[in-house]
Amino acid sequence: MNAPKVGIIGGTNGMGRWLADLLAEAGCDVQVTGRKTEMTAAAAAAICKVVVVSVPIAATAEVIREVGPLLGPEQIFMDLTSLKKEPVELMLRHSRAEVVGCHPLFGPAVADPAGLNIVLCAGRGTAGFVWIKTLFEKAGYSVWERSPEEHDRLMAVIQGLNHLNTIALGLAVSASGIAPEDIARFATPVFKAKMELAGKVFGNNPGLYAEIIARNPDIEDMLKLYTQAVKNVGEALAEGGSDALRGLIESAAPALFTGRHGKGGA
Repeated sequence: MNAPKVGIIGGTNGMGRWLADLLAEAGCDVQVTGRKTEMTAAAAAAICKVVVVSVPIAATAEVIREVGPLLGPEQIFMDLTSLKKEPVELMLRHSRAEVVGCHPLFGPAVADPAGLNIVLCAGRGTAGFVWIKTLFEKAGYSVWERSPEEHDRLMAVIQGLNHLNTIALGLAVSASGIAPEDIARFATPVFKAKMELAGKVFGNNPGLYAEIIARNPDIEDMLKLYTQAVKNVGEALAEGGSDALRGLIESAAPALFTGRHGKGGA
């Protein structure tokens, strides 16, 4: 497929802007829509071969329901959200187009694509899937194919569990009553890095992280695992102190670090 005309709904910033720049470099005619653009989502659907939804998670379903019926079987419908099961199902249900679910596993500021991963979920058709996969690979990204269900299960750990842990850390530090300046003054490099992550969650866009966690269909299982893990740590300390806690850590290590040894300081 030659470089098609692509419409990106929500392409004025964030990951939509990243994709718009990438596609423009590949020779595509890219049309972006946003709150302040003259181009509308409906207009983009009418003139573009490929239509991409790149809006906040909370707005994704509404946009898919609005745009999907405007697309024909000769067009390609794709999303960039960090969850895949619901968006792919909605694109299949509300359009006749080819459907591709896409999740870049990085932020919009990319200096070098080497080592950066993109997940693609096949929905319907093959031409669109092959085209976008080839484009990403030629640009230097690593592309992994998974079903929407597999993707969301993985993201329940990689994003959901990770952000849950960061939120719990921030809440516990806040409840400790220790002054932020003392935390900063005495923080080790590892703790400082963790607090920088907490700063992104609590200060930058808490709604985004709340949506990523709450909308993942597998997050309830991860929350149960996390809660049980904290309980196990408490019980180990109460029953056997450092020896019991060390045993708990050592029992889990093989599943985490098969074939290598974790090293590092506090």
